[in-house]
Amino acid sequence: MKINTKIRYGLRMLIAIAQDGQLVNTTELGKRMHVSPKYLRKLAGPLEKAGLIKSVQGIYGGYLLARRAEEITLHSLMDAFNERVSLTDCLIGKKCELKDTCLASQVWEMLEKTLEKQFLPISLHDILQNRVKMP
Repeated sequence: MKINTKIRYGLRMLIAIAQDGQLVNTTELGKRMHVSPKYLRKLAGPLEKAGLIKSVQGIYGGYLLARRAEEITLHSLMDAFNERVSLTDCLIGKKCELKDTCLASQVWEMLEKTLEKQFLPISLHDILQNRVKMP
């Protein structure tokens, strides 16, 4: 499983907004994150639509968290970009000729369930408090 760029930069954007604690624009975020403000504005759309951030328009506009950091999880971030934790095609229902006899699928299923249980519930607050630990 590889976490795509939208998820990686989306998480970094949420962290930066939360650390700032006040209205922050994409120019400032871009400087801090070493990312194009244009790309950050592109990421902001799905994050705002999902209710993770809110925007303030105007010359002094920017972004704030729309929820408390405790309420923003990696699961909500993944949902914002319509992504899911998936290790193999067979676990997301794609046709596989070996589905009924494949012994390896139990390994992928266990690993996927572990990710869902341990990874997705991590909150932005956990990250900000440096409380993301191995189980």
